[in-house]
Amino acid sequence: MVLKHLIVNNTSTHTFVLCARLTYLWLRMKYTLEEEYEYDFRLIGISCHEKDYRICWGLNSRLRLSLAKEEGEVEVLIKKTNEFSKHALYSYFQEDTENEFTLLNNRGNSGYLLPERAHADYLFMIKESYDVNLGELISNIKSIPFVLTAFEVNVGDLKSKENLIF
Repeated sequence: MVLKHLIVNNTSTHTFVLCARLTYLWLRMKYTLEEEYEYDFRLIGISCHEKDYRICWGLNSRLRLSLAKEEGEVEVLIKKTNEFSKHALYSYFQEDTENEFTLLNNRGNSGYLLPERAHADYLFMIKESYDVNLGELISNIKSIPFVLTAFEVNVGDLKSKENLIF
């Protein structure tokens, strides 16, 4: 009878120690939250040596848009320097097609919004409800006299695509 009691007592002690160890390990574990964003926009890189207000004027004239500067800027933490970089933002919502157009300055005060596309001075983002002919749009952007080149950027291939979520 005493032996049974010792075995039961030993089992419960063993269970208690096991639970204590598991709790200790659980408290020491680190969890990483990984989120998958939906990148439901298209992106055009624009190389141009003009100021942002000038490229905005050119896009408005050529594409019949009304891009306007937003009061806030996009702030991105640059991992290499551990500093925040601010990037100008111009946007326009087209009522009839419900398409949203955004012009971002790729070069900020402390770094690039998309470092892997450093040759693009500006990024033109299109969130579309109504299909936009991207080839025709790029051709129209290239026809602006002071634009050096314009090209499609595949968002899925970008390492720093999270910087485009704001």
